[in-house]
Amino acid sequence: METLTQKCGDINTVSSFCDCIAGEETVDPAEKAFCIRAKTDKNVTGDDLADLKIALMDVEDEACCDC
Repeated sequence: METLTQKCGDINTVSSFCDCIAGEETVDPAEKAFCIRAKTDKNVTGDDLADLKIALMDVEDEACCDC
């Protein structure tokens, strides 16, 4: 299960990340929710994006136990 959109994974600015995932066919719901929140909450930062990425990678690692 791939939760972090790989094409957009290296982008570290909130607006660029959200623009990138907007064009993706499959996007994790957490990524969508993050970008919706970022549009309305000007306090969302690159640090918040880094935390999201870490959380999504942790979920991927846990899911791999079922491999």
